[in-house]
Amino acid sequence: MMQSSFFKQVLISIFFGLLSAIAIAPAQASTEDASIDRLKIQVKGIVCSFCAYGVEKNLAKLPFLDKTQFGQNGVLIDINTQEITLALLANRPVAYANIATAITKGGYDPVSYRGAIEGTIQNNHGRLYLVDQDKEQVYNLPQTTELTNIIGKRVLLDISLTAAQAQASNAEEVLVSAFRVSHVYESSEPTAPHREAKFRPGHDL
Repeated sequence: MMQSSFFKQVLISIFFGLLSAIAIAPAQASTEDASIDRLKIQVKGIVCSFCAYGVEKNLAKLPFLDKTQFGQNGVLIDINTQEITLALLANRPVAYANIATAITKGGYDPVSYRGAIEGTIQNNHGRLYLVDQDKEQVYNLPQTTELTNIIGKRVLLDISLTAAQAQASNAEEVLVSAFRVSHVYESSEPTAPHREAKFRPGHDL
């Protein structure tokens, strides 16, 4: 009986030790900011490792994640900040609505999305948008004087989306709630080779 009780205590200690390790590890990695290859999602209610497992499993199925990152599934969940970081592939469009569905199926509600996009600012019938030619994806942007002054320029933008905008977006067209111009590229700066974009000025999106 004493041996049985001892082994139970050992197993319980190991179990809670593993849970603690899982909970602490994400917090150390979540300090990096959103970038072109990282998407940050604020989620309401993920407060334990067990809670996060179902969401992580759903998100790991998304085809545009870089599965070489974050434990070979492209998903990192920080339960301390209730934030999810997704590692993105460089040449695959990001289906924001599918991300929202994966999180919702796990029992939680996405609140907001933060990331960075790179492309050319274009004007289509008075509407401003950024064309990401690598991912063949269009981002509808709020119309501002700042963007009007850089139409035709290749830029790097920090962007944010609300939960409703992400749900309404698709793999080709994304709605953006707010942005910050991080960098405007000069014509002399080297650019990565781009595929021909699906969308061109003068065509309805």
